[in-house]
Amino acid sequence: MSISEMKLIAINEITKLENENAVKEILEHLAKINLASDSTKSLNLFQHYDKIKEQYSTTLQKLAQ
Repeated sequence: MSISEMKLIAINEITKLENENAVKEILEHLAKINLASDSTKSLNLFQHYDKIKEQYSTTLQKLAQ
């Protein structure tokens, strides 16, 4: 099932809800999910390259071949 299909199913289920509190709870949950995904930062592993290279130089050499 694709993401688009899942979104449509979720929207259809939400439209069936009559309970205002349930809809508010869903909206709050979606807002929290969006904040959590926005705060996820990409890792900059290049800053650790020299340290990794010193510890695992033979492994890196094998991988480079």
